Amino acid sequence: MFVKFNYNVMRLWVFFLVGFFLLGLVNSVSSNTNSVFNIAGCNFDFNGVPIGVSSGECSGGVASGYFFCGTDLTPYDTLVASHGCSMGSDTYTLGNDFCCPSGTFCNQTVEDNSNPNNNKFKCDVRLENCADQGTEGDCNSNGCIWMNLTNECTENPRSYDCSYYDNSADCLTDIWSIGTLGVGTEFCGSTIECNGEQFSVPGDSCGCAWYPSAPEGDRCQLKMDATQFIFSGVPDAFECSNTYNLGNCSEGTQNVSWISNSSVISGFTSTGGVIPEDCLNALDCNGGEATRFCGEPAIKLPGISFFSLMASFLIIGIYYFVVGRFKYNKGYNLL
Repeated sequence: MFVKFNYNVMRLWVFFLVGFFLLGLVNSVSSNTNSVFNIAGCNFDFNGVPIGVSSGECSGGVASGYFFCGTDLTPYDTLVASHGCSMGSDTYTLGNDFCCPSGTFCNQTVEDNSNPNNNKFKCDVRLENCADQGTEGDCNSNGCIWMNLTNECTENPRSYDCSYYDNSADCLTDIWSIGTLGVGTEFCGSTIECNGEQFSVPGDSCGCAWYPSAPEGDRCQLKMDATQFIFSGVPDAFECSNTYNLGNCSEGTQNVSWISNSSVISGFTSTGGVIPEDCLNALDCNGGEATRFCGEPAIKLPGISFFSLMASFLIIGIYYFVVGRFKYNKGYNLL
């Protein structure tokens, strides 16, 4: 049996079927899913590379310190006179945290006592090495940051991990935002895939947490939660905590090793209440060692999910395949 089809009619049917499929997918997901929404942020272009920065944060990765995204989503270039390196503030005091590329510091360029809102700052080249400064005064006057708990002068507190804090109060307060921007936080605000499922790692679940039963010196640890995206009933969710041992910087890199602990928050009934090994590995929650760039905050911002991406490719592929067959063959043998 040979049936002749009209191309335009067939195209309408394909659009209808695709739309019906997507509507069904959305409805089925919405009825069983605890949705996780990414926090707002700013988009920048860094030498042709798109860079995403979360609201109220300094850029990391290849563009570490070059951009700041205001809490009102105002985008700042820290190398241009603005409120970028002062992280949205119209005042800045040497020694406070700032947002600048390595080798530079936040310097005031315009001062207007009659209207502080006109004060401007930008990242200028630092003439001294922070590691060479032996006192807090010298450290701060050269645009560096003095870490009083270890009596060290550093370019960037983001080169530390949560174990920098030695007591519960400092750990939980985390004045340097090490638990959201420091070593090991590259998974915060991202997604992982394991056990055949997608898990979100909400940025607000990351932070320094105090574990009094841990060995002294390792009681303040980075804590992260991972929660299943699509679920029916109770989601699979688990907590991971890491404590790091940071080696010395040598030629711009340093060795890092870490010890991990994990626990089930909910779910995982299909695995007998045990967190699958590949989930621990996907979140670097099985201990390990690696090499990182010194002082580089590792921040990975969330993007489109793998499932959504593959589904989009599949739908587009089906559409063009079917339309192509009918366009060039002008018919289709149904038997």
